[in-house]
Amino acid sequence: MRRIAIALPISGFGEHEIARRDAFIRGLLPDGVEADLLTSPASPRFLDAAKHFAEAVDAAVEFYMGIDTGVYGVVLAAGAIDPGLDRARAVCLLPVVGPGEASMFLAHIAGQPLSVVTVDEHAVNATHEFLARVPAKPPIASVRSMDLPVSRLLQDLDAGRRRLSEVCTAAVRQDGAQALYLGSMTLGTLGVEAALQASLGVPVFNPFPIAIAAALQLAGSQPGSL
Repeated sequence: MRRIAIALPISGFGEHEIARRDAFIRGLLPDGVEADLLTSPASPRFLDAAKHFAEAVDAAVEFYMGIDTGVYGVVLAAGAIDPGLDRARAVCLLPVVGPGEASMFLAHIAGQPLSVVTVDEHAVNATHEFLARVPAKPPIASVRSMDLPVSRLLQDLDAGRRRLSEVCTAAVRQDGAQALYLGSMTLGTLGVEAALQASLGVPVFNPFPIAIAAALQLAGSQPGSL
């Protein structure tokens, strides 16, 4: 099977964070399958302002055009809310998995009112735009912000986990959410969904394993992949 390309929307991750994510992703892959974390040097360091989302999409489009189809069988798109997914698919010669699209489809099948929990106010706005265009989704109970941009969250992951738990609890108890979606790929690497499910009694959809599972299925179905 050819490798999976995992696009990163930002260029600000240091070596330690790249290694942490790489180890997390390896834990989701079966034996014999490998994935590479890739990013465009033109990408913004972090998505800390509204303009950075557009910059990230523009950089990603050029990146997708250059994906080596001889090395990779499928691309896992950057971001839990699929920024620029349609543009990526228009230029990429490989199947492109949108983590948000795949996760919302599963949540749609489950059918419970869902709250999306994401990192900051800019991501909240982008989440509403994503939900407006995604074709299949469950009833949306709310979109909540942790008020913690990724650049700050990475400085103290344990504090991020505590804040995520607080916001998810509020979504269930105050908004009537019967399911939760971790609306940032960084949140998906924190390893908290099992604890949240146990404490809150609702399913927690993590974009990373959902998108990896979809990418594996697509990669295995491509001609010449085996």
